[in-house]
Amino acid sequence: MASDDAPLQDSLSCNTEQKEAEQEAPQSLLHICRFCLSRDEEDLIPIENVLLLTLTIEDILLFTGIQIEEEDYGEIALCVKCTNKIQVCSYFRHCCLTNDAAFRELCADLIAKVKAARIEAKEAAAAAEQALREAEEAALEVEAANQPCDTIELSSDDEFNYSANYIKPGEVLHIEEPMYRPSDWDMSLNPTPPAVQRHPREKGKRKLHLCDLCGLKVGHIPTHYLDHSTVATVGCPYCPVKMKAQKSINEHIHTVHFKLVSKTCEICGKGFVHHKTYRYHMITHQDEGNTFECKDCSKTFTNSIYLRDHIKRVHNAAKKVKPKDSEETVKKKRIRSRNPEDNRIYPDSD
Repeated sequence: MASDDAPLQDSLSCNTEQKEAEQEAPQSLLHICRFCLSRDEEDLIPIENVLLLTLTIEDILLFTGIQIEEEDYGEIALCVKCTNKIQVCSYFRHCCLTNDAAFRELCADLIAKVKAARIEAKEAAAAAEQALREAEEAALEVEAANQPCDTIELSSDDEFNYSANYIKPGEVLHIEEPMYRPSDWDMSLNPTPPAVQRHPREKGKRKLHLCDLCGLKVGHIPTHYLDHSTVATVGCPYCPVKMKAQKSINEHIHTVHFKLVSKTCEICGKGFVHHKTYRYHMITHQDEGNTFECKDCSKTFTNSIYLRDHIKRVHNAAKKVKPKDSEETVKKKRIRSRNPEDNRIYPDSD
């Protein structure tokens, strides 16, 4: 019998513990702020006191979006910071509502003043126009009064035969005969202009645009303007070289950093990275088997390029004399010789 009563006693004890916990839980909620969850008991205020002093339940719902039931007033507390924030929001909303009515009254007054000013301006303009018209009419009347008028004496016989087109006896009249010219409708001083004929555009050819700076016709004006600029803005990602156009940077990367073969000789099959070296190589094929003689010193060369370089280097009297190396240039040369990584030759950016 004792074994049958044990489960019943356990269930009763669990129910009593749960009820006690439920009764203690609302008391513990008074030690936590409802909104920021602060546990500083010195700053916590029961929501009943807050609603009695400063705020309303509508303000809390409006600015926090949290619905608090009336039966939970004794179980919830707010901290001072949250209370102040809601008070500031409520005061700001009240000021906005009061200022809205004042703003509408101000707008109505301003609109009425503008309308009155427009009406006054129209009336002033109409009065000025009327005064000017009256002055012109008075001037015309004075001018007409000052002009002498010819008086015509009428006899009793001509009293009823007077006409405004009266002609004195013996007066000769001169009547200009109108000149009629035959009009030639087929001829016109302003002939119709010929129809505009657009320049026929060939299929497959791109339209060219005229450059305002140099007068050349190019396909893309913004890209062409980069050639006229003096500042290099596009930089190489592998070295400190900067150029004007992205196309020049791409060629620099392919030739200097990647060493990609851009030209191949069709005669010997040799590949070249830069187009200038390929051009010089093709000249050697062209000059193969010929000799080139210098007219000044009778020295012979197997290539026309060698002859040109010889004339520029030896026989060119107009070339500039190179200045002697200063101390700074000597120091730079020594530093470059010590750091072989800095001995890089960058191609021209053109």
